[in-house]
Amino acid sequence: MTPWTDEEAEQVQGILSQFNDAPEVCAVMGCDASELDALCIEAFDMTFERARDTFAAQGRALLRRALFSAAMDGNTKAIDMLAREQLGMGAVEMRHRDRTEDLEEVSAKAGRLSVLQGKRKDRRARATG
Repeated sequence: MTPWTDEEAEQVQGILSQFNDAPEVCAVMGCDASELDALCIEAFDMTFERARDTFAAQGRALLRRALFSAAMDGNTKAIDMLAREQLGMGAVEMRHRDRTEDLEEVSAKAGRLSVLQGKRKDRRARATG
């Protein structure tokens, strides 16, 4: 096993910051998965798992920075995505909440309709009876 050069270590850092895992690192770097811990300890002074988690966190931070910048520049999709993330309202939760509100509205209208239909039946009964 030959340790990574500084350039190779930087390349691995880039691969991991883009949310890749061991198979991708091994494919790009031409190493075996069994060597990753030793290579990462040599290059980064941490195990592969720790390096993967650290660099993925940095990647997420960069992605959020870009998303925030796009949102502040007026990109409505970025604003929507950022708002959903920060407010804990994913698309699924929003659709579920919207569907629940729709069902409640339909139910309320149906209740009002049944009351009106009941009054109409009472009037017909009085008119015919």
